[in-house]
Amino acid sequence: MELVLKKPPVYEKDGVPYFGSEEAGDQFDATDVESWSARFAERWREKGQADDYRNAVWMDLCKQAAALNLPVMDIACGPGLGLLPDIYAFNPSMEAVATDACPLVVEAWQRFMKENAPAVNIGFASFDAANMPLASNSIDVMTSHIGFGSLRRAGADQLDGIREAYRVLKPGGRIFTIELEFEDRAVIQQVFDKWGRTNWFEKDQLTWRERFESVGFTVAQENFLCRRMPRDWELGDVAASFGLEIWAVTKAYVLCK
Repeated sequence: MELVLKKPPVYEKDGVPYFGSEEAGDQFDATDVESWSARFAERWREKGQADDYRNAVWMDLCKQAAALNLPVMDIACGPGLGLLPDIYAFNPSMEAVATDACPLVVEAWQRFMKENAPAVNIGFASFDAANMPLASNSIDVMTSHIGFGSLRRAGADQLDGIREAYRVLKPGGRIFTIELEFEDRAVIQQVFDKWGRTNWFEKDQLTWRERFESVGFTVAQENFLCRRMPRDWELGDVAASFGLEIWAVTKAYVLCK
């Protein structure tokens, strides 16, 4: 899948464009990279297999995306590669691009796929999803697993990222995304205070449906996925390190432009 760029990358490496977005993503380091090999292998090996979190609702969302048989771009894919492994389980011949603001994530996944699944038609790019270097109306399908909610520089309610997604999506295009809403924002603030960082979510007021609809999307589906403590991403891990629990409701959405 070839991306239609509106500006050149800062640099390219092994065919992957990088746009200098290091500060806009999760701050992983070499220690994280060392731990990813087994995690990547497990994620790829278990693609398409439901569990308590990646349950029937998750799998149905991925099946719908796969059934379109159109090129897919996943934003803020992270160490879990977003929804792409499960989408590939249902459509092994599809085209996709995995993107993330963190270059280390992109480099590590590209290396893993070259070594372990060279026949899979997947490309990579590193950029901030709240400031995409892509032409308007150029993407058929986008996917995300807590990608919109993890953006660091997307303004109140992550609306800058959602507006960017609307801009780059083709008319009639679709987004398949899973997002969560926190139950107790006071606990979230405690985590950031103890962490010594600015609360990424302090200006958030809207539900995800309200956010999507406010920029022009039609919410074609909104399905409850689960209620849980998100311990498999950075903020959840940090909260646990301080003995705090973050509870969130997670939902699966299909959006239409």
